[in-house]
Amino acid sequence: MVVSTEKNIGSDTTVLNPEDVKVIAIKLPFDLQERILAFPFLHALHDRYPDAEIHFITPKKEIEVLNLLPFKAYYHEFDEDEILTVFDVHRYCAYAKIFNVDLFVSLTNSFADACLGLGLRAKKRLGFSDNWKTLVLTQKINRPIGHHITEDFFALYKEHIGGEVDTKLKVMSRELSPIVPEWDSIPYIAINLAPLRNGLVETEWIELFSHFENQRIVLFASDEQIKFLSQADVFLAKLNKKNVYVVFKYPTWIELARMLAFARGVISFSGPVTSYSCYTGTKTLILYDREDPQRFGPFYFLADMMILSVTDSGSNSAQTTSGTVIQPKISFDMSQVYEKAVDFFRLK
Repeated sequence: MVVSTEKNIGSDTTVLNPEDVKVIAIKLPFDLQERILAFPFLHALHDRYPDAEIHFITPKKEIEVLNLLPFKAYYHEFDEDEILTVFDVHRYCAYAKIFNVDLFVSLTNSFADACLGLGLRAKKRLGFSDNWKTLVLTQKINRPIGHHITEDFFALYKEHIGGEVDTKLKVMSRELSPIVPEWDSIPYIAINLAPLRNGLVETEWIELFSHFENQRIVLFASDEQIKFLSQADVFLAKLNKKNVYVVFKYPTWIELARMLAFARGVISFSGPVTSYSCYTGTKTLILYDREDPQRFGPFYFLADMMILSVTDSGSNSAQTTSGTVIQPKISFDMSQVYEKAVDFFRLK
């Protein structure tokens, strides 16, 4: 991997004393995956400044994921198109009730986001720099290339403290209660049926369930996934009858966390759910078919996780009558996934 470690000329290298930092404002990424992968950085910053008042400038969409952080913070919401220009920044800061900011941190690549530190009159402004951002940040580094998302944020932390971060840092959510009281004592596996491909639940799941016997399996998807909800009964009718199936439709990410936290194990395709599951402390089996785990894997969370990648199903290429080549389907070997799950979750 090629890694950029060059610092920008003019970066303030003064290290703040923890007791001098009373108010911190942090602009969080809009992308949900990046927001969750920022949690280890947020833990590290809170550990350094345990008495500081923390303010998150955060997207309103899926804001409830922040509820899992085990420390107090204030949330300042914004809509997707609310902070796009420096004029938006001026308007937002004029109404934001964030005062006497000692440290502002931007975890995005946006110039407008970096300008929030100026609008809030922060004494020290930390972020990734390039082009015009070098003019509005006091502490800055070029964003590393080829790093894990969390390591990008740790690079900012190291620049800020003038030292190293504990690379063995593992974080976990606050203590949660079960979404259904009796689920605290009933063992179950949680399997995420999303994302839907072509509007349908993956047929691979049917094969996976055919291997399980005498298991309680919670099939979960969000309320927003209408297509799954409309076909849930049809899908359930195709499953192995030797298991008990429960469909769990979660309206918010808080309810999802309370279900995941008490599962014996979670199986999901890559995405925010896998990192979220690991953050609750639950063993998570991740089926990576698209994303790069070296960039997006939940490596800095306390829970154990296992990553499986797709394998060629072995089907042969064929030609249609028009001469178009049909590529072999790339899919998971679900018998292998089952074997890994049994061992990893200790089902026997």
